[in-house]
Order: sequence, then C-alpha cells, then structure tokens
Amino acid sequence: MEANSVESDIRYVRGLVDRSSSGSIPPSVFLLWAVLVLAGFAMVDFAPRQTALYWMIAGPGGGLLSWLLGHRAGVRMGQLDRETGIRHALHWGGMMLIVILAVMLAVKGFVQGTVLSQVILLVIAMGWWGAGVHFDRSFLLLGGVMMAGFVATLFALPYAWTATGALIAASLVIIALGRRRRDA
Repeated sequence: MEANSVESDIRYVRGLVDRSSSGSIPPSVFLLWAVLVLAGFAMVDFAPRQTALYWMIAGPGGGLLSWLLGHRAGVRMGQLDRETGIRHALHWGGMMLIVILAVMLAVKGFVQGTVLSQVILLVIAMGWWGAGVHFDRSFLLLGGVMMAGFVATLFALPYAWTATGALIAASLVIIALGRRRRDA
C-alpha cells in the first residue's frame, strides 16, 4: 500500500516538473494575447487613428491580466516562485517602458505613425524573443514571426499588419491548445 502511495507521489511531482520545464505560462495568457494582437494589428490597417489609444489600454491591461492569470495558474499548480515572478515583471515591465520611451520619439517629432509602429514592433519582437531565451521557448517562434512581420511592413505589403497579427494570433492559439492537451 505504501509503495503505491510513494509511486503516486513521484508521478505527481514528475508531472509538475514536466509542466514547468516546458513553459510555465498558462494557455489562457496565450489566448488573451491572440485576441489582443489580432485586434490591435488589424487596427493599423483599418483604423490607424484608434491604434494608439487601443494599445495604451490593451498593452498595460493585457499585462495586468496576464499576471493575474499566471498567478492563478501558479497557485493552482502549487508552483509560485517569487524570483521567477520578479524576473517576469522586470522583463515585461522593462519592455513596456521601452515602448513608452519609443513613443516619446513621436511626441518629439522624430518619427511618425507608421515608423513608430515599426519601432514598437521591433521592440516587442525583441522582448518576445528574449522571453523565449529566458522563460518559455514558445516565444522564440512568436518573436520570429514578429520579425518577419516587420520585414513585411518595411515593404509596405498590402495588409501586412493584419496578416502579421493573424499569423501571431494563430501561433498563440496553437501554442495554447498544445498546452491544454499537455496539461490534460
């Protein structure tokens, strides 16, 4: 009887380790950003004047909601790690601060609409790529897709922003579904 209990405990711990080693970001965070990215990127093509206001709300709001979803998932899995939480806050908060600093380029008249959007896309691509290196390998793909989207916007391809947003959103949904299957 006791051997079965030990074996069960070991299986439980191994499951926690397997889940945490392949990425601790819950599927709900990926799905949240799929919606936000698809809407926000399409706005650049179809409602450019509303794009800045959208991201001023969706960026920080999505970040806060991501933190809440991640924290809740960590509590549920019994995997709250203060050090990792601080690293995430510094990484994503730093990326948001750099985006705000990039906006100052436009405020001062050094860049205009489309160029500012491209600069922000590069900053976020680097942030997501860095998250792939330091937190969760899935972000390497997402950062790479953003970089490819940046190139598409440089050549002013028709609906480049919408296509990039759709590709990022599809990638986020695929990652989320893979996580749900893995966690089931």
